[in-house]
Amino acid sequence: MERKTSAGRRGGPVGSATARRMVTAATVAYVVNCLWGTAVAVRVIRTRKLRVVHHGLFVTTAVLTGAAATTPLWTRSRSALFLLPALVPLALAPRTNPRGGAHWRVAVAAAPSYLGAVLARR
Repeated sequence: MERKTSAGRRGGPVGSATARRMVTAATVAYVVNCLWGTAVAVRVIRTRKLRVVHHGLFVTTAVLTGAAATTPLWTRSRSALFLLPALVPLALAPRTNPRGGAHWRVAVAAAPSYLGAVLARR
């Protein structure tokens, strides 16, 4: 009798390990980006010459989130579907004034999506 092998546990969704890693990478990038932005907002970090860091973190977050959100198309893992709503705040954040309250509110609006994706991947 031939034994079937699978890529992961719990019924073996194909590519689920990759999907979990991508969700984790996107979530870590989001958290680091939020921490950096918060540190700048409360003036723990001065960014005269380091403004590019937050922009780079944002681009990394957006790319990783977009890539992770595609994993349900090529794996059986569905946890990344939670990241789809996060794409809206990621699209709106660059269009808000960073000195106003709208910027951080828009950024925080993505948090439930990342939390849902992390919790669903288990």
